[in-house]
Order: sequence, then C-alpha cells, then structure tokens
Amino acid sequence: MEKLKALIGLLVIAAGFYVAWNMIPPYFHNYQLQDDLDDIARRNSYTRNTDDDVKKLVIEKAQEEDIALKDDEVTVSRGNNGLGISVKYRIHIEMIVHPVDVDFAANSFNKRI
Repeated sequence: MEKLKALIGLLVIAAGFYVAWNMIPPYFHNYQLQDDLDDIARRNSYTRNTDDDVKKLVIEKAQEEDIALKDDEVTVSRGNNGLGISVKYRIHIEMIVHPVDVDFAANSFNKRI
C-alpha cells in the first residue's frame, strides 16, 4: 500500500511539472509583450508614425516573443492626450489529456505631457 501511495504521489508531481512546463511560457511571453507595448506606446506618442506603422511594430515585437498576432488583434487609438495600444489574442496549448485555449489581453496607454 505504501508503494502505491508513493507511486501516485510521484505521478501527481510529474503531472504538475508537465502542466507548469506547458502553461508558464505563454504567460511569460504575454508579460514580455506587455512590457514591449509600454515601450512602443511611450516612444510613439510623440512621433508621426501612423497607426498602421505602430501595428506593424507591435506585430514584430510579438513575433520576437513567439506570439503570432494578426492585424485585427491589435488596436491602436490616438487622442489629444496620448496613444493607446490594445492586443487581444488566443494561444492554443496542446496537452496530452486536454488541449487548452488561453485568452490574453495586453493594454498600454501613454499620456502626453
């Protein structure tokens, strides 16, 4: 009976590591993308770049983080008081037992001085 409990315990620990191994990288990449969005918004608030240019910058930065974004998943809004960037995307994570789709949203708004 003790060997069975130990085996079940090891299986639970292994399953936990497997889930963490697959789930942590997308969250980390989303965190990195959020940081990149803040930087892009800060730098482009005072430039003459068009909204399409800013979208291209966001998509390029996302590709560096292994995130495949489409043009319609990025929203750029400009106003008198600043630049806002919103990104909403879904990542498919393939697991052995149950595949998972995780929705992410990253937003940044830089107010002009």
